[in-house]
Amino acid sequence: MKLVKLDDNLFAQLAKKRGYLVEAASREMVQRGIDLILKGVYRKTNKEVTMRFAVKRRKKNKSSRYLDRWTWLEFNASGGTDGWLYGAAHFIAFERSEDYIVVSRKALLSHAQKEGRIRWDMPFVHSPKEAKYKIYKNPRTQAVITQILSKDILKLVGAESWKKND
Repeated sequence: MKLVKLDDNLFAQLAKKRGYLVEAASREMVQRGIDLILKGVYRKTNKEVTMRFAVKRRKKNKSSRYLDRWTWLEFNASGGTDGWLYGAAHFIAFERSEDYIVVSRKALLSHAQKEGRIRWDMPFVHSPKEAKYKIYKNPRTQAVITQILSKDILKLVGAESWKKND
């Protein structure tokens, strides 16, 4: 469990530039998979809203190259508990080299659960690198994960790309 330092967090800085009030999550919230709290005014109703965010850092492969094309989804965390797809965050922000993909956690979960998208009907794969739209279950930790194309996440209703240079 690691608390976010707002001054060091690029996503928090981008959110502030977009007009959000940004708060670090409490220890209890971090344990529930929440990194940041964003507050803003919803334009359509002119009401203040509070949104819980989980920020996922860029992942590297074994050759130390960052992976922007594929995004990991976690159905079960270590120990077999519910993964962050079933967590308390309203939104997930996936870091890539040039941007963050911001998407509703519920929209992403719904997409992942649609029949035929993720191949639950096939045997689990034996290594994480084989987990593209297939399921990998870590025999040591019991974590259950898959990878989907980042561009598929960007096609979801409400998904946005927050450019790092904006």
